[in-house]
Amino acid sequence: MNTPQYGTIPPRLLKFRHQFTIYFRLLLVLAVGLVIIWSGMFWSEGAEAIQSRYPYEFLCSALYLVAFALSYVFWWRLKLKQTIQVFEDRLIIHHQGKTTEVLFSEVTSVSIVGWSLFYFFMKSGEKHYFNSTLERVDYIWEGIYFSRPDLMSKDEYEAYRIKLVQYDHHQKRKEWFFKHRLIDVFNWCVLPVFFMAAIYFFQSKEVQIYEPFYYFFRLVMYSMLTLLTTAFFYTITVKKLVFDKKVEDQLEVAPMDKLRDLEYENVIIQRTKLIQSISVAILFGFIIKTDFNMFTLTKIRGDFSSFNISEGKTLVVDNRYNCAQCKFSLQEGDMVVFSKGQLGQILASAGDLVGQVSKSPEGRSIASESVSIIPEGHVALRLPNTDDIVIVKETELVGKLQN
Repeated sequence: MNTPQYGTIPPRLLKFRHQFTIYFRLLLVLAVGLVIIWSGMFWSEGAEAIQSRYPYEFLCSALYLVAFALSYVFWWRLKLKQTIQVFEDRLIIHHQGKTTEVLFSEVTSVSIVGWSLFYFFMKSGEKHYFNSTLERVDYIWEGIYFSRPDLMSKDEYEAYRIKLVQYDHHQKRKEWFFKHRLIDVFNWCVLPVFFMAAIYFFQSKEVQIYEPFYYFFRLVMYSMLTLLTTAFFYTITVKKLVFDKKVEDQLEVAPMDKLRDLEYENVIIQRTKLIQSISVAILFGFIIKTDFNMFTLTKIRGDFSSFNISEGKTLVVDNRYNCAQCKFSLQEGDMVVFSKGQLGQILASAGDLVGQVSKSPEGRSIASESVSIIPEGHVALRLPNTDDIVIVKETELVGKLQN
């Protein structure tokens, strides 16, 4: 490959890509939303109930909030609104009114971290990181090589230069994320709305939905997760298999030809979005068919040896089983989660007789003096490691444990 010569690159001004500012704002909105939702749940249900009923949901949310906070401290805060001027012998970094000059002569080594991320290690011990969140970050790579070819071999320079151009094109294509309005509206609006309406239509006939807010909140999360996962999968797949190969062939023939073939990219992206639509529809159909959204995980905390359940064990909760007289009816002996993450065993349902059994000083069983009829819309539960019986409303039932 014939590389461009030193002195042929004019000074460039590289800006922080605008879409990353949008990403940051969306991530911030999500973080604030999670804080508000979990704060409300802690206030209404308590910490113990949250840890029992939603251990993994809470863990994922907590990990996201920690990751977001760390990324802001160590990345976003430093990169937002940053611009870099590239000259033949130095860089000038502008950020929040401050200017930093990076002389190529002061660079002792250049290291590649991965993907489009690399850094300069300076004689002062300072490190300067760069990646494709900057427009045309390949100019920085070219600038350091032309000024300091002793820092890397020609093969290393050319191989990574191709990757940087590929990532630059990839980031530019993200600006087309909602370019195809008809299919984008169908994917991101029509499909999820139809999915939520269809699954509610079928499940509301067979399942008691006592908490509509959490029910639809979970459906929204399933919709967004499905859409984002398929979008990410097809974006990376097409990048690796189609666009990257085209850039590699293009630079092999003409090293200075970094222009994108916009018409070609437009056709490929449009077809990829159609394939995504089909994939999302299939995944939504799978969720509707299997009632996948009605299964959750719970982690056992406390002593439940009388139910033969080990502490710390993670069990599946089938949230369809939350009533005594419906398609997914609870039967005597079923173990359920109820109220704020408590566990109990079904003893009786509406219309049945139930009485507290106690022990005499001699150890004999004594019938309770008060025998109760379970009222309509209630069930009787036996609590763990005790003979105590409680009568609760069916609306307090969460689901049946799957051993």
